[in-house]
Amino acid sequence: MSLATLEGTLHRGCGGRYALQTETVTVRLSGMAAEVTREFFRCEKCGHEQRTIDQRDAAEKAAVEQIRARHDLMAPRAIRQLRESLGLTVPQFAELIYGTPKGIVEGWEKGRYLQNREADALIRSLADRETLEKRAAKAGVTLPVVGDAQAAPAATPTGAPVGAPAGAPAEADQPGG
Repeated sequence: MSLATLEGTLHRGCGGRYALQTETVTVRLSGMAAEVTREFFRCEKCGHEQRTIDQRDAAEKAAVEQIRARHDLMAPRAIRQLRESLGLTVPQFAELIYGTPKGIVEGWEKGRYLQNREADALIRSLADRETLEKRAAKAGVTLPVVGDAQAAPAATPTGAPVGAPAGAPAEADQPGG
């Protein structure tokens, strides 16, 4: 239901009408909490309450922003930029963070999930090359050579660039090659 569908609508249980209200709620995420104001609808006759998905999402988003600011957590874009600057894939990066599932790392990068303070500190620590190399050695992750993070894609045994669609011609088969 969208916000517009409940304002002034009839509550079938008692015949009253829904009106927009606000409440202060504590939202807990990743072991942290924030108090935010959330809208909801209450029947003016019987007091029945309804909260839409949009209202819940808005409260959660406000809580994430508040928590991120209070604990100085990295923003999704910053996490992705760090990973890319290190020349790491999502699975490699996830492995460096003590085997965190790659879907969680993708969620951090897209803002679907909020990392806790410990994960944030670990992510930040990977910016230090010495720490990165130690974690990579423990995790068995091969790091790109410094300065090689933006290198051309390696070729597969067939000669096609890595990540090229199946059946893509090898470089020698391409015009001008």
